[in-house]
Amino acid sequence: VGLYFWQKLNSEKMNTAENEIQVVVNISEGEGVSEIAEQLAHSGVIDNELHFRFLCKKHGKGAEFKYGTYTFTNNMTFSEICDVLEGGALSSTDIMLTVPEGKWASDIAEMAEKKGICTAEEFMEAANSADYDYDFVSQIPSEGRKVLLEGYLYPETYVVKPGTTAKQLVSLMLAEFDKNINNEFKTSIQNSGKSLDELVRIASVIEGEVSYPDERKTVSSVIYNRLDKGMRLQMNDTVQYALGERKRVLESDLKTESDYNTYYVKGLPIGPVGNPGIECLKAAAEPDETDYLYYVLEDAVSKKHKFTSDYNEFLNNKNDYFEKKDG
Repeated sequence: VGLYFWQKLNSEKMNTAENEIQVVVNISEGEGVSEIAEQLAHSGVIDNELHFRFLCKKHGKGAEFKYGTYTFTNNMTFSEICDVLEGGALSSTDIMLTVPEGKWASDIAEMAEKKGICTAEEFMEAANSADYDYDFVSQIPSEGRKVLLEGYLYPETYVVKPGTTAKQLVSLMLAEFDKNINNEFKTSIQNSGKSLDELVRIASVIEGEVSYPDERKTVSSVIYNRLDKGMRLQMNDTVQYALGERKRVLESDLKTESDYNTYYVKGLPIGPVGNPGIECLKAAAEPDETDYLYYVLEDAVSKKHKFTSDYNEFLNNKNDYFEKKDG
């Protein structure tokens, strides 16, 4: 217990919340580490005041914290929170763009336009360029892709100054992708036996298919198992991406002739079908070991799935779901 507590106290992770939220916190002039820790805990940015105060003392943080109004998210690390507090409050002209996991480049383009950063057209043009100084960009296969940098536009909250160009915004997102794969993902990539681009494609499918976080690695195992057996993946989010529309997938949609549609092509879609976060990237590199080949939604509220390796059981599960849904 003592070792666990000591490890937790020294951890940079400040919050165990699953769903990211943004929180505005006002730090008044003269407030010290204790008062700031209390405010951060009260607003849900951190789980524990003691943890934050301990790390501030350990790392000599606090003297450079500035007062003002800040926007935090509830999944920031200790270092990230300190960087914000030391950097000073946001200027009233700064623009905040929050990109959730799984968004398409076209979604981000619309969001950027609504925020007044750039036009959607300018963003898409920047997202289709390879003119960025990152090794992973030069290794992206361009043939047949709708959007060259789809999958690499890292989901995060970005704060930009007025006058930021579409290219600068895309560059920020690529920098965040680069930082995350180097910090948390490098060893997993090397151990996976897959290229980075293959893992990004798998992760994008997982992001589109999974709403219940505990299922990420299980769905990843289904993808690997189907690939190993030469089966088509037959994942609905790839059909939606092929159609360019998020809609209920109809039987007729499954026949869509697109290299993104995994009912139509064998293997992975030709490119990512969205922009995955680090948890889905990890799940893509480190799937669970299962013999599952099929899954179907168990109930629409929890978004949990039932998994099986048996086709007839899958059909029964499917019938159960629709009976329950229509009942």
